[in-house]
Amino acid sequence: MKLTESISNKTLIPFVLAFIAILTFHFFIDLTTDDYKYFRIYAFGYYEQGDVMSFLQWRYATWTSRVLIEFITFWFVQFPTWIFAIVDSIIVLAIVVMTYLLFSRKKGLVYASAAILLTFMYRITDQGSAGYLVTMIVYLWPLAAFLPTLFPFKNSLENGVAPQWKTYVTCTCCALFCCNCEQVCIAAVLTWVAIISYTYLQTKQINKLYCLLLLIALANLVFIATCPGNSERAMSEMARLQITEPFSPIKKLALCIASPIAKYMVLRWHSLIVWAFSAILPFTIYIRDKKKDIPLYISMIPLAMLCSTFVIQRPVFTMLQQASAIQLSLICVLSIAFYGSIIFTLLYIGKDKKSFITKYGPTFIFVVGFFSRACLGVTVSFQDTSRTFFLLEYSMIAISILFLSDHIAKWKDKSDNGILV
Repeated sequence: MKLTESISNKTLIPFVLAFIAILTFHFFIDLTTDDYKYFRIYAFGYYEQGDVMSFLQWRYATWTSRVLIEFITFWFVQFPTWIFAIVDSIIVLAIVVMTYLLFSRKKGLVYASAAILLTFMYRITDQGSAGYLVTMIVYLWPLAAFLPTLFPFKNSLENGVAPQWKTYVTCTCCALFCCNCEQVCIAAVLTWVAIISYTYLQTKQINKLYCLLLLIALANLVFIATCPGNSERAMSEMARLQITEPFSPIKKLALCIASPIAKYMVLRWHSLIVWAFSAILPFTIYIRDKKKDIPLYISMIPLAMLCSTFVIQRPVFTMLQQASAIQLSLICVLSIAFYGSIIFTLLYIGKDKKSFITKYGPTFIFVVGFFSRACLGVTVSFQDTSRTFFLLEYSMIAISILFLSDHIAKWKDKSDNGILV
């Protein structure tokens, strides 16, 4: 998979600048906070003995099923932090590049710059809420491993290229790692099932590559569900958070779906991508069809809800048990309005498209992000933190890049200003 074959020499300029910015960011933040300290303490004795397997077995029995992720983290907490800074900068840049190649309909300097700016709105700083080093490895590194698995499908759509054995090996390795993160695993299952179904409906053939990847993902789900450390972690968190009664999966599911509304309804620069996405939706409808007032108004609901932070104080709660009936009712209404208006808008924007992919693709991307968020309702953890929003917000980035690249292309067609693309 030649991920960079569509990037010209001049288009590389913004990516080089992006890498410098990412690397500089790493050297200006403290990488040794929160979970890093605890993880280093836990791992140090095993590291001194060179016994990584015993460490992984202990963590699997008492805390988590993320064995591959823990294996990588085990080494990085012992290395000098500058090594992680360089490696993580490369991985974040890889996410930026792959996002551009996957979701920008046009390629060139202007489109690359737009994609980079949108991706830089990604709330990478929130990935430091439990220690930047550990959290990045747990969440964004699996995302970086998931994205390469989408390129064989993209290549088959554009060029009819069948995957070679190297593609099978690369995608298998990526799937093994990315599915070790619960949320990415859910997103992978939904995506790969959709690709298999689409390929079969179009060609009446089974997509062997994605069937293999799907089997890996399903096996990981079984591995996660049967991990003995999950029950131990649940008991530990219940004691630490002073939860006296079981927190049912249904209540957790409701919290995971509703909590972004409470968090987004506050003006913070960390949520810039949500503001940008909520503004791009009505802007896209306005450009495409100025006469359809009702869809325009509906598409403005997410933006209006965000703007209401200036007038209404957002509901503040961390657990459903701590929320009042009024807060729960408000959250329910806001959730339906927020998610419903977004899905309606995406379907409306794609209704005139001829291709099935372009008609329903943006909606599917958002639904995958939404369900990856909702899947936290059936995981062991009781905590609901902003870093777990990463796939929901990444779906907003991908859709924003799709729409903006369309708008830029239309503006460039109407003008002859000599901008290099």
